[in-house]
Amino acid sequence: MYIGTTTPGRKERFIIVEKGDSAQSLLIFSQEERITNLIISGQESGLEILLDESFAPLFKKIHILHLKDISIDKNWLYQFVNLKRLEIKGCQYKGKEPLDWLKFIALEELFTPYSRLFENLFIHPILRTVFIENFDKEGFVFPLNAVIESLSIEKSKECTWSSLANLSALKALYLVNIPTLIDLNWLSTLTQLEDIELSACKKINNVITSIAEVSTLKTVYLAAMGDIESLKPFEKLQNLKELTIEDGGRLIDKKSSTILNRLNNLDYSIEMKNYVDSSEE
Repeated sequence: MYIGTTTPGRKERFIIVEKGDSAQSLLIFSQEERITNLIISGQESGLEILLDESFAPLFKKIHILHLKDISIDKNWLYQFVNLKRLEIKGCQYKGKEPLDWLKFIALEELFTPYSRLFENLFIHPILRTVFIENFDKEGFVFPLNAVIESLSIEKSKECTWSSLANLSALKALYLVNIPTLIDLNWLSTLTQLEDIELSACKKINNVITSIAEVSTLKTVYLAAMGDIESLKPFEKLQNLKELTIEDGGRLIDKKSSTILNRLNNLDYSIEMKNYVDSSEE
């Protein structure tokens, strides 16, 4: 075992489990270092400790769990009953029985690839941050939810995207590589939205006009969105503090960018095929 983290610069300290670590030594180390964050990877840790009941007292104390390159079974995952944050990278869920997220009564933040085994993900009473990849539940309708504040979906089958308006507490929305996303007419109903990212969602109609209807926005990030007709609608966004457009097509009306200089304290960066500009120039 040793102390480390997941990415450079991250403030949280983790205990990284190694093969051969005993349950007692890990528990003592956790108490001495006052660390309740754990990294378990298939390569360094192995699957054995997750199947060993002697580790249960330690697992119950873990608040942040980072799993990497491992097959996940709900039976041992349920041991981490007091998790506040769960991060899953390069893992697959196995089994046939549902994985009920309501079992994690303290969970507030979840970062994971999607699985059809998931149950009660969007009705959890305190889960406020959800980042999911490969959302393959075709035709999904997002239920009424006044808890989730941050949602990221990267790669997805077609859903009833207008039902995202049911997530009334959303402050941050990130949609990446979703070709079935056609319109954003529902976006203006998210009255608390402050941060939006759209990447590689090129089929959206009137994307700038739709975004401009959300007066609460402070940050807008657009990448690989194709041609943009005009930036003029953004003059409505009087609360906007940061705008980034990159890896895009063409800006048809280049003169429309002049409105950006009329927005107070706006930091912006635009890198398109026929137009490059920033607030620093």
